[in-house]
Formats: sequence, C-alpha cells, structure tokens
Amino acid sequence: MAYDLCIIGGGIVGLSTAYQLLQSKPGLKILVLEKEVRAGMHQTGHNSGVIHSGIYYKPGSYKAINCLEGYRMLLEFCRSKGVEYKLTGKLIIATKDEEIPSLEKIYRNGLANGLSDLAWLNEPASVRELEPNVHARGGILVPQTGIIDYGAVIQALLLNLSNYSCEVHYSKEVTGLFIKRDQTTVICSDGATYSVSFLINSGGLQSDRIARMESKDDRYRIIPFKGVYYRLCDAKKSMVERLIYPVPDPRFPFLGIHFTRTMDGNQILGPNAILALYREGYHRSSFSIPDARDIFSFPGFWKLIARHWRTGLGEYRRNYSRRYFAEKASEMAPGIHPGDLEYAGSGIRAQLVDRSGMLVEDFVHFRTARSIHICNAPSPAATAGLAIGKQIANMYFETHS
Repeated sequence: MAYDLCIIGGGIVGLSTAYQLLQSKPGLKILVLEKEVRAGMHQTGHNSGVIHSGIYYKPGSYKAINCLEGYRMLLEFCRSKGVEYKLTGKLIIATKDEEIPSLEKIYRNGLANGLSDLAWLNEPASVRELEPNVHARGGILVPQTGIIDYGAVIQALLLNLSNYSCEVHYSKEVTGLFIKRDQTTVICSDGATYSVSFLINSGGLQSDRIARMESKDDRYRIIPFKGVYYRLCDAKKSMVERLIYPVPDPRFPFLGIHFTRTMDGNQILGPNAILALYREGYHRSSFSIPDARDIFSFPGFWKLIARHWRTGLGEYRRNYSRRYFAEKASEMAPGIHPGDLEYAGSGIRAQLVDRSGMLVEDFVHFRTARSIHICNAPSPAATAGLAIGKQIANMYFETHS
C-alpha cells in the first residue's frame, strides 16, 4: 500500500503531528512507524508529567510560541477527550539574594510571553503564606502550571487516529531511506519496506541519525542527558502543595532539581542532568558502544566539555546520590533526609549540540522537498506537542495543499 505520509516515531510529537494533519485533511493516508512495542516509551513516557506555562522561554522563540499555543491546545484536547489533568500552580523560588536578579528576568520573560496573572513574591513571608514549609528570599507564583499523565494523552491520540486512515505499526525500527524523485522507500530492521510520498521524522532520541540517512549534514548531534528522579516517602510527600522549582542555571536548558506532584498523588524530586552513554539506557549502568562512539567522535562534544567540565564533573560526583537530592530539596523545603527518598527511575533528554559545542535551546526542523526532520524538540515538547504538530502540518500543506 502507498501512503501519503510516513511519520517516524510514536511519541507525543509524532502522534500530535498525525492528529493535526488529519484534523485539516481527514482523507490523508498516514503511516506511523514506532520502533518499540508501544507508543511513547522514551521521552514522552519518562518525563515528569508537568504542563509547562512558557515562563522561561525567550519571547518570540519557537519554544515560547509553541509552549503557549500548545498549552491551550493541550487543555482543550484533554477536556474534549476526558483526559484528567490538574492545574496545581508552581513556585519558582530564589533561596539566595544573588538569585533575585535572575528571578526578576524570568518574571519579565513571563509577562512578555503573555502570562499576565503571575504573582511576584518579594519577601520570604509572601512565599511562606502560600507554602509554609518553603524557605525562600522571594518567588514567582505561576498559576498556569499543572500536572498530567502524558501516557493518557498518548492513548487519547491513538484512539482518535483509529477513526481515520492512519496505521500505527510497532516494532518497526527504521534503518534506511531510499529516496526517488516522487517516492521514498522506508526500510525497517525486520525487512519490511514501505512506499511513501512524504516523510516526517519525529524520531526523538534517534532523530539526528534518521536525518543523516537522507542528508550527510553533520552540523548537529544529539547528546543524551540522563535525569534521575526520587520519590518522597509518604510522611513527607505533603510538605508542599504546589510544584516548587529553583532559579535555573542560565547557562543550561535544564530547570534544576525540583518538587513535582504526580497524578497518582506521589511527590518526586528531580531530575539532575548527566551525560548518558546510551541514548535509551534508563538503568544506572546502561552503556552502548555505538552511542558512546557517536558522542566522542563529534567535535562539538569536546568543545562542550571544555566549556563546562567543572559543572559536569560535579554532577557525576553527585550522580544517583540520595544525599545530594536531599540537600538540594532541603535548600527549598528544609527537613528532607536521604532516608526519605526512594529511587523512582530516570529519563533521557535528546539535547541537540552544534559543532561549536553550544547547546541548542530552541526547536530545530530541517526541510527537504520530500521530508521534514524534527531534530530538536526537548522540554517543553510534551506540553507543546499539539502546537508543534500543527506547525509541522502547516509546513506540509504549504507544498501539498
């Protein structure tokens, strides 16, 4: 069977793209190829389940635009499909006086992005009034932030797609692309081949490799970063009501170790951010020779290390340390001890790095006559998934009206 489009990757971005394509043109024949046995097993299934507000992102950037629009789309989708979510709100707090200028910058960013109901908390008493167990010099209350089970969103998307000419095939790892002028043959590891008119690469952790199957452009490489989570014990999980975030390090696109309430009522701490030597390795000792070779052979990696080796070394030294997590949490809410924490798994972020060693913060898409490659869709991609999907769909319709 010939398909109008093939989408590689069954995470939230890939399925949202299929959904948006079919909302605009229901008669399309779409094939989704997912390498795992079910959808959403990697970044979508290993994140902290936060609905992000868009407060951090540079006004006018793809991240800001897609997060703000995606937030609205996500809540509308969930209400229409019966997917549960909670708008818990979050506090971004400064625990030291020297963090206040960075906090003020985040506040101004939020206002520029249209978050008009932010609350500026300019003294410790204002923070304690909202969260009695949180100690801070000041903070920002972000009421839009919430929590959700993105696995439930995935299931709602799949149910909707089943109403159209959209097939989702599992255990289909793409290993080759044979591109002709009017047709692309997609080759899978099990020997299956598919003829498609247009290709959308939403391969997440593998997206740069899939892009290089079509183009030898090697300006970027995905460098995976692992983040570990710990669950707070029952006696301590109600210490805070909202999500509690520290002021992030402006040099990195990571938000630091924070408190996140989950939809099942638990409270988790995390994530940290360390280099992962296996793109899909979630266990402590996970290692892949091909993935390690891919990292170490890229010039941008060594330039990144030269710039940030002290920070990276510190993260490795504290890696998987309950004591470290307890100390970081106690800076925000005193009284958390290592024995209060239980290992709760990890996630891996597909972080794009360029050849100069810079971490690429914004979404990155590559377009050719017969394809679109989504090569950088890190957090807040889960929140922004439907907006990214709409953007990719619009790109397709620009030449396939």
